[in-house]
Amino acid sequence: MKSYLSVDAGGTFLKSAILNSKGEVFQESACSVESFSDGPKEKIFQAFGDIISKGLNFIRDNGMELGGIGVAFPGPFDIEKATPLMHHKFQAIYGINLRALFYQNSGVPEKIPIKFIHDANAVLAGELWKGNAQGFDNAAVVTLGTGLGFAVSERRKVLCNTLGGPFLSIFQLPYKEGILEDYASKRGFMKIYQELNNQANCNEIDVSDLGEWADNGDQASILTFRKIGEILGESLRDILTERKIECLLFGGQISRSFPFMEEPLKEALKDVGSLKRVTMVKSIDYAAFLGAISTILQK
Repeated sequence: MKSYLSVDAGGTFLKSAILNSKGEVFQESACSVESFSDGPKEKIFQAFGDIISKGLNFIRDNGMELGGIGVAFPGPFDIEKATPLMHHKFQAIYGINLRALFYQNSGVPEKIPIKFIHDANAVLAGELWKGNAQGFDNAAVVTLGTGLGFAVSERRKVLCNTLGGPFLSIFQLPYKEGILEDYASKRGFMKIYQELNNQANCNEIDVSDLGEWADNGDQASILTFRKIGEILGESLRDILTERKIECLLFGGQISRSFPFMEEPLKEALKDVGSLKRVTMVKSIDYAAFLGAISTILQK
């Protein structure tokens, strides 16, 4: 059986899983290692070496054949040259050809394809293939986390910029006295919660805490999610209208609390005539894995 190693490179962890050609994940294959994205290049190289070795060992131990490796990576990143171009994380490997490095250090034969895709594009590609965007030509995904990601498709093709990254970005959209990412990312959630709760310091609190508290009925947490749903709806309305988006999905770990954002978000988007579905991605855990190997399987 041919199988595929999929890697999702995050600022805190590198995660991986093995998938078959149908996009089914061998759940016992899923693993993660610390990414050391703020560390020296030797530590980052070691982390990638560890995650790839774990995947290759699983494939070998289960009598499978490696068909390819797909890697979802944050941007900016030159997809064709396989080189990170970031200064805020993974800065120690700026400009290094990761494809060449992986071939050199992992023992993977060069006949085996290693493909890279921007992480937000990977989530949308995975959802178009096997998730909640199936059946829609024009779809978009918002990824909520430390930053604010966005990807868009047209006629079922994920659109890319000249580097292979997302065709459109929304994090720098002007909003109030700053940009949208100031209000609809991890720091935005914490800022709004702090204001609603009259709390001077939120350093020991994470958005996952707000999600848990909202589940338990905490009004300040619920209002925080509702407010950001409203902000996102107002900010995305024109883009979704212009691109004739039919399906809008939300991914990233913060989107686990999407139900608290849903009502004000949909209210703000009610005049977008093309929009037929607004919901979470089918799999927050696996969408990027699916998208990363779709670049190999759907050629």
